[in-house]
Amino acid sequence: MSRLSPWQQVRKTWTQVWAQRSPREQNLLRLGAVLFLLIALWQWAVAPAWRTWQEAPTRQALLDSQTQSMRQLQAQAQGLQKPSAVSRNEAIQWLEKNLSALGPNAKISLQGDNATLRVESAPASAMAQWLSQARDHAQTLPLQGQMQRHSTESKDEVLWQGTLVLRLP
Repeated sequence: MSRLSPWQQVRKTWTQVWAQRSPREQNLLRLGAVLFLLIALWQWAVAPAWRTWQEAPTRQALLDSQTQSMRQLQAQAQGLQKPSAVSRNEAIQWLEKNLSALGPNAKISLQGDNATLRVESAPASAMAQWLSQARDHAQTLPLQGQMQRHSTESKDEVLWQGTLVLRLP
């Protein structure tokens, strides 16, 4: 008498159980197995791929906008790494020429390698833009500042007064 392996025993048992079923039961069991396999195939193979395919245009648009932002930041960083040489006179001319954005009371005075900016009632947004442009166009950097928020009747607009020392190129 030969001994059967565990797999052979399972197969023999399954064959006996299957043979005891009527043809109708066998067909229903086959149909159930096929449905189970189709559902499993859908859940683990087709549905995730389908979702990815549907989400792809949205994700691609997001990635494109992020790529564009990164390229702009890269260009800006490269521009800051290799600034074009601006002479001291050109920097002073730019600073004096663009003071009007800070209001009629904005004045700039030169002291050695520094320029001192004095403002009264300068709008905060104009001040921020002017400082950014002064860095880019005149290659100046703020060294020291004493600024105070200036009170106004309008709560919507923030105004600044004080002095700001800038280093000239």
